[in-house]
Amino acid sequence: MNSFEHIYIHWPFCRSKCYYCDFLSYCNKSNVEQEYHDILCKQLVKFANDQKEILKKKPTIKTIFLGGGTPSLYSLHFLEELFRIIYNNFDTKKLQEVTIESNPCDITLEKLKCWKRIGINRLSIGVQILDNDVLKKVGRNQTVEDVFSAIEIVPKYFENISVDLILGLPGVSRELWLKNIETVVGWPIKHLSVYLLTLYKGTKLFQKIKNREIFLEKDDIISTLYVDTINILEKHNFMQYETSNFAKLGFESLHNIAYWDRKPYLGIGLGASSFDGKSRFVNEKNMNLFLKKSVDAFFEGVYEEKISDKQVILESLMLGLRQKKGIDLHRMLYFLKIEDRIRFLNEISLLKKLDLIRQIGDRVFLTSKGMLLENEVVLRLI
Repeated sequence: MNSFEHIYIHWPFCRSKCYYCDFLSYCNKSNVEQEYHDILCKQLVKFANDQKEILKKKPTIKTIFLGGGTPSLYSLHFLEELFRIIYNNFDTKKLQEVTIESNPCDITLEKLKCWKRIGINRLSIGVQILDNDVLKKVGRNQTVEDVFSAIEIVPKYFENISVDLILGLPGVSRELWLKNIETVVGWPIKHLSVYLLTLYKGTKLFQKIKNREIFLEKDDIISTLYVDTINILEKHNFMQYETSNFAKLGFESLHNIAYWDRKPYLGIGLGASSFDGKSRFVNEKNMNLFLKKSVDAFFEGVYEEKISDKQVILESLMLGLRQKKGIDLHRMLYFLKIEDRIRFLNEISLLKKLDLIRQIGDRVFLTSKGMLLENEVVLRLI
């Protein structure tokens, strides 16, 4: 088994469900939070002990990411215990980045002090949009005032601050979106994620749009806004390093880059996935079954996928092109049969003419236009 240097910890509890959210999360489940937390702690200890037997030393970790759900709701005394277990059972001398996702309305001085004290050094704040009417329309449990209050106090404790925005929310005009971007780039933040709204079947937003209660902007308008957003962010030194992610120099998300570079990672908690370089595992997704599961059955998830050679090529292509650094053309050609190489190179030439990709030396990158059509580009190349 490969060394897992990146750990994702899933806290699946929320106060309320945003209308666009398709994540594995629960509301009104506070009665099982302690039981769930205890299992997270046991899983971490079990995994560390198993790795210690193989490696003959404590396993090293470089990044930790607390995602959700809403990890900013994680009780502080539970969180302190969780981190004590991490520091006692893992080698953290190379630990560089510890991120917690947070809602603006959850952020308090007490939490900021605790998070910093236990070693969290990166805060990811879910802003989404600066408009109370739109936030209410999509079931977001916060106000613009909550956001500004958070942005005022967070920099007193954290330098590495990231903000999430969603492009394409209903009721957001071009003027409102660009005004939001101009506001956000003036904040003392180092990182910005701009996600395109994705409609998931079964969500409340999907149903409202289906019932014609809510309307979304046309794709071509969103595409233009995406390109305009990239240009504005780069003028303010937020450089795009992945399809949805922008950072000031040296503040790229190390944890997410590990995913995109196909490094082994460990997923702890309900529905979390792990990857050892050859296979992918997904933990139990049903809360009741998860709580009953033996800690010895940690890697016996609901899903296990052995990665074939063809999938390695596909994943390397998809994950490589998502990143601004692109893919190594010669490395991709190495994996292909002779007849496939010819077709691949012909497609590269055609995609360059369509201004969807560009090439510098041996590296191939998506253009801004190509970033929006990433799936189509990948499908043509494979």
